[in-house]
Amino acid sequence: MQNQSEQGESTLRNCIQRNQNQQSREINRETLPKGVNQAEIILQEVRSDELIDRLTEVWRRSVKMTHLFLSDQEIGEIEKYVRAALLEVPTLVIAINAEREPIAFMGTAGERLEMLFLEPELRGSGLGRRLLTYGIEELGIRELCVNEQNPLAKGFYEHMGFERFKRTELDEQGNPYPLLYMRLTEKTAGESGNEAIDCPKNEE
Repeated sequence: MQNQSEQGESTLRNCIQRNQNQQSREINRETLPKGVNQAEIILQEVRSDELIDRLTEVWRRSVKMTHLFLSDQEIGEIEKYVRAALLEVPTLVIAINAEREPIAFMGTAGERLEMLFLEPELRGSGLGRRLLTYGIEELGIRELCVNEQNPLAKGFYEHMGFERFKRTELDEQGNPYPLLYMRLTEKTAGESGNEAIDCPKNEE
């Protein structure tokens, strides 16, 4: 049996360990959500060269993480058109962190979601859901398309209330990557689900 001194030391060690574990949990819990909670969603009017460069970098990092069916060469070929797409999409929405750096973006045309990308480390953080919810509630998004070979993106959109209504064997550039066209259902319009992966249309 432990004497009183040993019992006191054991209790102290346990208390310290519990405090350390609690601090570790708090740090882990705060690290990712902190940046997400502080992220500001902005309807971007001015599209400077610097901003387009930064968003293209976000696009590249996101695609390399999520579009595993694309080779580096294919990603490089698609990237040639990304700047033009960012400049031409009618509505551009960005999310910036506390340091005023862009960490995610979304583009829309009418009721259609054209693009949705975020920094890879923010996948599952809720930021993609925040952006899409903003798009649904403020911009009237009702349709999108997603690569069939990106099932996590498809699952995310389904959680957000979208259902498939059409499938094509080729993407919109004629490449052999099937697309799923999805539409927001009336019964789930405006509702949000759990976060999965956030990806957009023909770059998926």
